[in-house]
Amino acid sequence: RATLTIEPGTVLFGEAGANYIVVTKGSKIIADGLPHAPIVMTGENYEATGALAGDWGGLVINGAAPLNTCDAGICEAIGEGDSGAYGGDNPYDSSGVLKYVRVQFAGDRITDVDELNGIALQGVGSGTVVDYVQVHRNADDGIEFFGGTVSAKHLVLTDIEDDSVDWTQGWQGNLQYVLVDQGSIDENDRGMELDNLEQNNDALPRSGGVMANFTLLGAPSELGINPRRGTQGHFCNFLVVGFDRCLDIDSSATFAVADAGELTFENTVLDCTTNIVENDEDTPDPWSTIAWFNGQSGNAQ
Repeated sequence: RATLTIEPGTVLFGEAGANYIVVTKGSKIIADGLPHAPIVMTGENYEATGALAGDWGGLVINGAAPLNTCDAGICEAIGEGDSGAYGGDNPYDSSGVLKYVRVQFAGDRITDVDELNGIALQGVGSGTVVDYVQVHRNADDGIEFFGGTVSAKHLVLTDIEDDSVDWTQGWQGNLQYVLVDQGSIDENDRGMELDNLEQNNDALPRSGGVMANFTLLGAPSELGINPRRGTQGHFCNFLVVGFDRCLDIDSSATFAVADAGELTFENTVLDCTTNIVENDEDTPDPWSTIAWFNGQSGNAQ
């Protein structure tokens, strides 16, 4: 398969609609920018006034790392926006390098359930480097992990019109040094929407990992962090401010994961209109999320 190499300082322009960059399963992208010469992927209005979210489709990377969407055997899925097949049995798969890259004014809501993100990492393996990456003003999620084992650090998600960080389908990785700032626009959703798998909340491998050193600056009508549908995760050194609600744990499977010690928060500060949401589902929460949060080391609200 091919390797796409993009030189530092390159600006790539996409057209409106489902016009996006896809790195197919088995291929690689080497987008290795520099601090003074980042690689920019943008819409055609980049040099004009009036650039908007959805000016082009975004970046999709398909890898061969595991998913949890099958009952048994090697899982493969087809990406949103007809972006190709992804998933396999190689957790160490490499799809290349994204470093000092900015994706802006992207995203395409094809239907209510078929949408293009700023960056979609689909079955991407741990051999892939994602570091110093920004997604700005995307029409759907900023960055979404569909299964796979890739980790990322030094992420900046600004003015995202849906969820800034999203994971599902058994993604297992780590995220560190992340800034989410979605407080300057009215059209957005969660800071972090975190799923294991909608169709089977206890599917394995279970989504999650270690999340450290996050700042989430929110909009006054939205939700900061929403672990649900059986996800796990260890969250430490978080500051969550400015949202209507800071933290909401949903789904009985997620509470069971927390009971098992696989969902934790430490050294986390919440400062929202409502810091922690309780009993907002049809079935009451099995225990107090407020007491659970307050009982962990270094937390404050």
